[in-house]
Amino acid sequence: MKNIILLVVLLVISFTSCEPIENRDTLPPLENPDNVAEMINLKVENTFPGGNIIALGVDEGYQVHWETEGINSFRTKDTIRLRSTGEKTIICNVLTKGGKVSIVRTVDVTSVPNLVEEPLAFLIDYFGDGKTWVYATDYSDGTLHWFLSAPYAWNEIWWLPIADGVSSEDGFLAELFFEKIDDKLFLTVTNAPGETSKVSEFLFDSEEMTLTVVDDIFPGMDHAFKDTFEVKILNENELALFQDGAGAGQNSGWTWRFKRKGYRYLN
Repeated sequence: MKNIILLVVLLVISFTSCEPIENRDTLPPLENPDNVAEMINLKVENTFPGGNIIALGVDEGYQVHWETEGINSFRTKDTIRLRSTGEKTIICNVLTKGGKVSIVRTVDVTSVPNLVEEPLAFLIDYFGDGKTWVYATDYSDGTLHWFLSAPYAWNEIWWLPIADGVSSEDGFLAELFFEKIDDKLFLTVTNAPGETSKVSEFLFDSEEMTLTVVDDIFPGMDHAFKDTFEVKILNENELALFQDGAGAGQNSGWTWRFKRKGYRYLN
């Protein structure tokens, strides 16, 4: 919550800084970025020569916002991992009495070890640390996260069970956590808060865009009749899985739609 408040304050000050000078007479003049960097003891360093792990730091007591390549942090001390090589620009925005002061630093990155390539990176994060997925219950009208479809076209809907009051056996409370440990991929499924989690190895084929769960732990297995799913949508926020031999007669299609935990659709 403090981070959100800080960001709002920074934005307000940014807009205020564009106002005519006569409206800012009560504010002290903006300080020189180099002087501010020295005052706050700014540090931006590779943790190893040419490495992609960057240590960020200022003295405690200052309000800062770090930004680089889509990465944001509001911590006075943090460590970030960059995803590509080259000269990287890191900006430290500091809230001072005169307004926001932006300090620019650059680092050279020549090595990015353990980087997971897309599209698998969308599923497990770029360094395999893992990502949690939940049912996309707020997608569209709230009925399109679990449905019967044509076996030849996942988005040709044949039946919307949710619209008829039918729910998955897990009640759409399941959380799926995909991660990489050493050279193996693992899925942890928790069907409801407080329940014991189940773990299985999984396989991901980026060319065929298939996901195979080795053990039968996938939520809603009452409608899944094989271990391999076709990946129809996979990006940073969305995951849609499909089987063409599902349903009670194993002759129709079934679709599961998930989203990154914390993501919200703007319907």
